[in-house]
Amino acid sequence: MLSLAPRSSSWDGLAAKELDQNSWQQLIRNEIPAVVIRGFATPDECSRLVERAQVIGFETYKNVVPPIDRIGATVFEHNGSDVSAYFGRAEQCRAIQGEIFSQSFSPLDRLMSRLRQATGSPVQIAADPAHGTYCAGLIRRIENGTLLHIDYAPAEQPGWWVAQIEAQLAWNLYLELDPENPGKTYVYNRAWTPEDDIYKLPGTYGYSRPVVEGAEKYTLQPTMGDVYIFSTRNFHEVDSSAGHRTTVTSAIGTLPDGRIVLWS
Repeated sequence: MLSLAPRSSSWDGLAAKELDQNSWQQLIRNEIPAVVIRGFATPDECSRLVERAQVIGFETYKNVVPPIDRIGATVFEHNGSDVSAYFGRAEQCRAIQGEIFSQSFSPLDRLMSRLRQATGSPVQIAADPAHGTYCAGLIRRIENGTLLHIDYAPAEQPGWWVAQIEAQLAWNLYLELDPENPGKTYVYNRAWTPEDDIYKLPGTYGYSRPVVEGAEKYTLQPTMGDVYIFSTRNFHEVDSSAGHRTTVTSAIGTLPDGRIVLWS
């Protein structure tokens, strides 16, 4: 069941707030554009993750233009297919993820710990009782930009266990950035509703620009070693970057019972 779109009155400023219990609730209510955890990882921790990821190698998302590279499994790439195929791949990807994280630290575990501390809520990897545990924590490279889009399971994966979430957000830990042009993210104060699908670009995951006409825009300037979290029910897009733009990322969802779950 789709939850009501969050309020779309003006944000309380166009800057990310430090993560705490108050800013988390503001983000869930769409009163602010983003929260940030500064100094989440050291330069050495970031570089060791990048080095190991490069040894293992990235794969390209299926049927996505411009191309995006990733290590991990995504529900997006299994839209419309048998969910069991995703869960089979998720198990393999967790093993690869463990190998990468063992060379440095687990951004996933650290992020979940920080969320528990800040929110006071239970935080866990999403798990479907019928199929198993989701994969959470892609290592991803978006270097050629993205289309204007949303990420919202109730709209895009309605038959999946994660479709029961209310708010959906994403976290990104920036491991590697070009210092001159790191590839900004633009988040619009415009939450998706079913009526917006008239703006969907046929054969793609993207939407045409009139869907965000007149909406406030927050510019996220990524900074290495920091985590930014924003609502992905809001329309958003990423600029191309001048060099490598490597992140660890996953979806975050809030459940009606108060739990917070992560998946990719």
